[in-house]
Amino acid sequence: MKKYRQVTVLFTIVGLMACNLANKQSKNPSQDKFASFPAYFNQQHDQLRKGDFILSKVVTLNSQKDTATIYGRDSAAIHDLLKPFMEIDLNKPSLREEYDTSSLYDPFSGRKSVIYKSRGKQTSPSEITMELDRQGNIQQVSVHSYTSNLVYEFRQDLFYQQNRQVRMTTYQKIAFLSPKELEVNVTIAPKTGM
Repeated sequence: MKKYRQVTVLFTIVGLMACNLANKQSKNPSQDKFASFPAYFNQQHDQLRKGDFILSKVVTLNSQKDTATIYGRDSAAIHDLLKPFMEIDLNKPSLREEYDTSSLYDPFSGRKSVIYKSRGKQTSPSEITMELDRQGNIQQVSVHSYTSNLVYEFRQDLFYQQNRQVRMTTYQKIAFLSPKELEVNVTIAPKTGM
């Protein structure tokens, strides 16, 4: 009887080791289903910082304008500007099956548009459109988000054009309060001129 317990324990240990080995092999990093926006925008952050760019920023909050100039070496300001884009990660396990992908190809220019569209009503963002050049590099990204319920409405449109422009438009309405509209337009230019 004691011999059978030892054999059972031995087979159980071997079986568990085999399961763990199989799990480790299946967890090897696989190809992401969607483009990695955090990686792309971290790369753009570094490029803007090192590229010696000047960013002209116009902020409009409920019809009141303010302007500012940001120099490319200001890492915190560049990070804050690109943060809404960096936070988009469609490869998170909770979002992997929440988006459909479609694409349009222009055979004349070689450019390609890739569209990620949410399958659910309240998934944020609801749609992302990327424009890729002939080599498959991202040239511009448009993001649309929309959330609504009985007491809250939120719309946001983000637009990034590589080394040229960033635009963000946000509308927020909370029940019994006046709506807030925020628009940020940033023009990116090399320090030596366009």
